Amino acid sequence: MASPLKQLEATGTVVIADTADFGDIARFQPSEGTTNPTLLFLAAQLPAYAALVDKALDYARSLPATASAASRLSAAVDALAVQFGTQIYKLTGRVSTEADVALSFDTPATVAAALRILELYAAEGVPRDRVRIKISATWEGIEAARILQRDHGVSCLVTVVFGLAQAVAAAEAGADAVAPYVGRIADWGKLNQPNQPSSDSEQQQDLGVQTVSRIQNHLRKYGYRTQVMAASFRNVQQVRQLAGVDLLTAAPAILEAVERETEPITAVLTADAARAASDAELPPLAFNGNEAAFRWALNGDACAVEKSADAMRRFFADTEKLKELLATKL
Repeated sequence: MASPLKQLEATGTVVIADTADFGDIARFQPSEGTTNPTLLFLAAQLPAYAALVDKALDYARSLPATASAASRLSAAVDALAVQFGTQIYKLTGRVSTEADVALSFDTPATVAAALRILELYAAEGVPRDRVRIKISATWEGIEAARILQRDHGVSCLVTVVFGLAQAVAAAEAGADAVAPYVGRIADWGKLNQPNQPSSDSEQQQDLGVQTVSRIQNHLRKYGYRTQVMAASFRNVQQVRQLAGVDLLTAAPAILEAVERETEPITAVLTADAARAASDAELPPLAFNGNEAAFRWALNGDACAVEKSADAMRRFFADTEKLKELLATKL
């Protein structure tokens, strides 16, 4: 009998290890890896990765003497992400790397940052088509993804997605993938919707599972090519209830827990079921480039508004901590 992770993959889900630890990546043999400021900050403190940190610092030191201290530190962060990403690429064949979250409301700056990251990858011998650029699901970020995908052939993963409006706008922009945060949505549901189930019985779904299921089914029903990368899992039950989602990225502890499962894992989300859903079950939603319509739809989703802002603030804080760490060595 196939292992639980192989059973999950048999449902059509591509499994990704949400870690910057090369040992964990090698152990789970995912087909893609990812980095973000939080993972980089944690990994950069470990002696095992000192050589990668040194390479990033050497790159920052090589910038022209006219470069400011702030731009040097930003360059060091990007270079470190690429150093980790290059090793992850060698283990998996594809890597996702985040553009500076501080640029989430600046379309041209996000495009420029993404292209700089790709130049760094090219210098390391990583092909452009093996890199995804992660961009926040703001209107400006989604527009940056549109430009990068359309004009530069850059694969974009629109991240910090907490609601359908963000996913649909990103899909309309042609983003290759969106990353809704299952666990964080579920956390918000427990605090703000008291009637949400508190147990993990198979008959019940938390708000995170409900939201991500709706996003996946909507994109499949209405024919978008954008894939859904479910992220931020809290427990194995969420993984089970989203079996069949396009992509699934989870921390090693969650993947280890999945491997200990004894009951079979079967597909819950299927393309056929999504296409068969009625318009009443999955009402159409479209923005067609209308910024005001997007912002109003997003404004109506309290979870998406609150948790998107919170996620960006957290990533920014971890980026600043990483800069402080690098500054002591630069």
